[in-house]
Amino acid sequence: MMEGHAMSTGSLASHTASCSLRSQQQRSAFRPCLKAPGSSRRCRIRVRAEEGGKGDDAFEQRLATLKAAKKQVPYGKSRREEDSPSEVAPKAAPAYDFRDETVYWEGPPHRGDLAINIALGTTLLWLPLTFAALGRGIFVNYRFTDRRLSVSTTAPWKTESLDAAYQEVKDVKTVGRGLGFWGDMVVTLRNGDKIELRSLPKFLELRDYILKRREELKAEGSSAQPKSTAKGFA
Repeated sequence: MMEGHAMSTGSLASHTASCSLRSQQQRSAFRPCLKAPGSSRRCRIRVRAEEGGKGDDAFEQRLATLKAAKKQVPYGKSRREEDSPSEVAPKAAPAYDFRDETVYWEGPPHRGDLAINIALGTTLLWLPLTFAALGRGIFVNYRFTDRRLSVSTTAPWKTESLDAAYQEVKDVKTVGRGLGFWGDMVVTLRNGDKIELRSLPKFLELRDYILKRREELKAEGSSAQPKSTAKGFA
């Protein structure tokens, strides 16, 4: 029994010695960080910096993967289609010769529209439409020649002039107003632009005139032909 007790005492002593040796090694490993005040904080910062560096490396790897994926051509598309610009520069509008043109009709919007809107302006709900009708009646002018239509605005806050050759007209839509005495017209051009004419007198007659002149000018192909902008060497 004494021998067993001695053996257990010896093993306990050896285990205690190994534990103390291990603790001394751990203290010696952390001893450089404990030399100065605040060194434990610097150690923690150093460990966190190492962890952050690993995170940055992973982020850089993911970023490189995304960049490589963007350079890959999607299925069904060629490299030429991918590199080509998404928007194509629009073609320059052709220039037409409007010299010696003859005025077919010219005038402001129909005065009946202005009178009705002034009468209805006594109600607050209609007041914005009354101001719009006043602006059209005073500052807007319509002009139809044998080669183009024009809408000019000469308001103090807005000055512009819209011209469209009949050859550029794609479609004309009209809506009757005021029991058919006037109407609204929307002229759609070949490039997609639209010109709106509100409260236009003789709107049906002018619509037919636009379509008629469009076909006549296309058939002529002489004075109304677009001018070539290309220049050669002298």
